[in-house]
Amino acid sequence: WIHCATFLMTTGCVALTTWIICRKFMRGSSGAADDYFAGGRSLKWYVVAGSLMLTNLSTEQLVGLNGNVFLDGNLCGIWWEAGAAIAMICTSTVFLPKYMALGLTTTSSYLGERYDLFARTLVSAVFLIYYTLVLCPMVLYTGALAIRNIFDLEDVPLWTVSLLIGLLGACYALFGGLKAVVVSDCINGVGLILVGLWVPLAALSHIGGISALFEEPSYLQTLSARSQIFDKDTQSRSWGTPSLPWHVTITGLSLNNLYYWSTNQVIMQRVLAARSLAEGQKGVLFAASMKVVGFAFLCLPGIIAMLLIKKQAVINGSVFTIAKSDEVYPELVKAVMPKWSLGFFAAVLIGSVLSTFNSALNSASTIFGLEIYKIYVKPDASEQRVVRVATAFGAIMTLASFFLAPQLGKVDAIFPLLQRLNTIISLPMVVVFFVGIASSLPDAFAAKVGFSVGILACGLGQILPETFPDVPAFHYLHIYFVSFLVASGAMALATYLPTLRSFIGLASPTAYVARLGVELVDITPWRPMRCLIPAIWANLALLILALQTASPELFYTFWICWAMTVVGLMAWPIGSSDIKDVSESKASTDAQAKGAELVGVAESAMA
Repeated sequence: WIHCATFLMTTGCVALTTWIICRKFMRGSSGAADDYFAGGRSLKWYVVAGSLMLTNLSTEQLVGLNGNVFLDGNLCGIWWEAGAAIAMICTSTVFLPKYMALGLTTTSSYLGERYDLFARTLVSAVFLIYYTLVLCPMVLYTGALAIRNIFDLEDVPLWTVSLLIGLLGACYALFGGLKAVVVSDCINGVGLILVGLWVPLAALSHIGGISALFEEPSYLQTLSARSQIFDKDTQSRSWGTPSLPWHVTITGLSLNNLYYWSTNQVIMQRVLAARSLAEGQKGVLFAASMKVVGFAFLCLPGIIAMLLIKKQAVINGSVFTIAKSDEVYPELVKAVMPKWSLGFFAAVLIGSVLSTFNSALNSASTIFGLEIYKIYVKPDASEQRVVRVATAFGAIMTLASFFLAPQLGKVDAIFPLLQRLNTIISLPMVVVFFVGIASSLPDAFAAKVGFSVGILACGLGQILPETFPDVPAFHYLHIYFVSFLVASGAMALATYLPTLRSFIGLASPTAYVARLGVELVDITPWRPMRCLIPAIWANLALLILALQTASPELFYTFWICWAMTVVGLMAWPIGSSDIKDVSESKASTDAQAKGAELVGVAESAMA
């Protein structure tokens, strides 16, 4: 009963605190849709940072990534975490200023501005399908699996645990809007960081402390082409290729991270709700600094589990063992956490599940309401009606997740599956976003060509080797990178080849010129970025060097340098900003819908 009492008390405190903060301390907007979908554009940097970290950090990371590290036998998986800081730097310096200058609420609406309404709607539809069929069920499954394993609830059906978690998450996302989601993220984030560090430190105490990490240098390798891969059938290890060999980190992995942190609606929605560009940039860079050290609770537990097994450590009267890679984190928690703390841990763990699930639900509802319903179904709908319809769509999406989540129990390794699906879905989107921002000439026709070629190349590249054994198999992230080059080349041909354009009756494209004066908040950049970005790069390089060489001295030096960077980042003020009052201006939803309608009118006129 003590576990239940601790769990209910912690969860209730988070809910009550979230309600108080949203009602008493966060400004609102006169537009219902802007308030629900964009949080009234009132988020400060620390709220943006906290929500970013918790949205990304969920059980598919805690369970999946630790399991993947255990499977690989080394720290190659660190690049999903620490390597993401590079993409986040690009977000803060390149993508975010362009989005905010146009007053956007959804990333797909940028494609409507840059290309046409079809490109905007196509990407919106892809986001909706991915969130409904992949992300939300995956989050519910990994969360339910962790809770069931930690509390030995093997007799409770997985769908029951998923249902309870999903219902709790839907209450935040569907009835509280973006404000409730981001505030609860920040509160849960504090608990998750505490527990996240508690688990590896408690586990290390059973094998001699932090120094034990450096007894097996091969376990700490972050750049390798071969490693000792775990076989669950034989419960042994043999030489093989890790999930992230070193050569993919400079090709497909970087692009995949760029998609997630710069174009993904789930991530960008909370950044676009910042009260100014400077607040958004500071929040993103703080989150990037935290991603550099995220390996401490997302990767190290997998390594510690290997050391416990190698040393045949006895915990609670039995030798520590692992039967399946996705059970590494739950089993480690059961082994090293005191019994009285499991209720608190369950609340924090469910909080991390809710964070990602809430964010995906809220983002999907936002896309459906603003990009589908407001444009195609009822353009003259009031803001209150758009919010109600979006909420109803989120409820339907929740039900679909309940049904799909238990089906994932048949999958051996969750994290690799999630990343493979990510590549096929994200490749065409990162192409059209990247080319659209990097060049002003490619038009809507080029975007359609690039999108089609990208999804075809990436899909075939992964399907053909599995269907036809004679076809050489390449790493899926290499396929991702090559597909990006092919799709970008197709966009270049569709833009600069006069013969092709004249054959289908198209004139030469004209350069895109962004609209001016439509921003909804102050878009003055945060000047200290110029000093802090090199510091984040240096910290990342020092960490990789310390782990690759298994040097305790460099490892401790890294933590000192990282702490100095974070303290400096937090202390450096935003500065006075003449922030626009969104309550006095048009809500962003109306502006985007009108912009989409104008695009549609222009297309009709051209036709």
